[in-house]
Amino acid sequence: MFFRTIQIPLSERAVVFRHGVPVRALGPGRHRVFGRGVTDQRWNVAEMLPFGAASEVRAVIPKDWFAEVEIGARERGVIFRDGRPMAFLRPGVRRFWTVDASVILRRFSIEEDMPSSIGEMSAELRAIVPSREYVETVVDAHETGLHLVAGRLIGVLESGRHAFWSTPDRPVEIRTIDMRRVQAAIVGQELMTKDKVTLRLSITVEYAVEDPVKAGYVASVKDSVYLAAQLAARQYVSGVSLDELLEGKDAMTRFLEDDVVPKAARFGVRIERVGVKDVVLPGEMKTLLNRVIEAEKQAAANVILRREETAATRSLANTARVMAEQPVLLRLKELEALEAIAGRIQEVKVVVGADGLKNLLPAGLLGNGSK
Repeated sequence: MFFRTIQIPLSERAVVFRHGVPVRALGPGRHRVFGRGVTDQRWNVAEMLPFGAASEVRAVIPKDWFAEVEIGARERGVIFRDGRPMAFLRPGVRRFWTVDASVILRRFSIEEDMPSSIGEMSAELRAIVPSREYVETVVDAHETGLHLVAGRLIGVLESGRHAFWSTPDRPVEIRTIDMRRVQAAIVGQELMTKDKVTLRLSITVEYAVEDPVKAGYVASVKDSVYLAAQLAARQYVSGVSLDELLEGKDAMTRFLEDDVVPKAARFGVRIERVGVKDVVLPGEMKTLLNRVIEAEKQAAANVILRREETAATRSLANTARVMAEQPVLLRLKELEALEAIAGRIQEVKVVVGADGLKNLLPAGLLGNGSK
């Protein structure tokens, strides 16, 4: 009589074959199998998957050792042991060991959102769920998310972590829209005015996304705002002369607001402010304008000088008229002049006789000359 001793550890299960035919299953322990042509096949039940065995082999394995399930085409499964995810199941007939009573299977429909236990996507779960099976993203506090399935908008996502099942025939995409206020500078725009003067223009635009759904239909919100402001600036500059442009920056700002604001609103953007920052002229044009400004200022200075000279001459004429009418006032002015001269040269002697005094003072001021 021939026999064979087979030792099965706790983590394994085995099936005994006699001449290639399965005869019985063996659990943990020491077993003695009698007969010739005895072989065995073993499985590590701690791994659970894959469990592949012919139907004749499965027939000798106790039913409570394994489970056989069919995962539908729109389903996915996760095997948990002691509450920890251990294996991921795709569609098809799947078999796994259940010798541990804590082993359970959870089914999930990919038509629905991932439940919170899956959506949290722990490190252990990420290790078993293929990345092609789901889409996960974090929407920041200053963002709004757009949930698209096969290119169709499903809903708007608030800030937080989100995860969704994704399949080749039902791909999921999550787009994030920045809702913060943005300041964009459109610099170095070479434009030509109506009078054929080429200049460089810099524009500033301050904007924020107001409707994330509308904003999601444009490839880039920033590029769309940039283009709208650029075209509006070209349209305005080409219709005015250089002098009109330099004198009417406020008019250009109003034109930009009237043109850009409604266009931006079509793709969900609110324009907070738009205006001209800098106007840069070519070097030769700067020199020419400086000459023009210098000539204008010189002409204005000459006008002011002539005006002041005219006023001074008019004042002198009025003074002369008053002195002609009041001889005493003229004599007092002469005495004041002599006093001023005396103050500089310390002493002035004026020698006059009675006749000279009469000539110096007005007639009658000294009374009758016979006295």
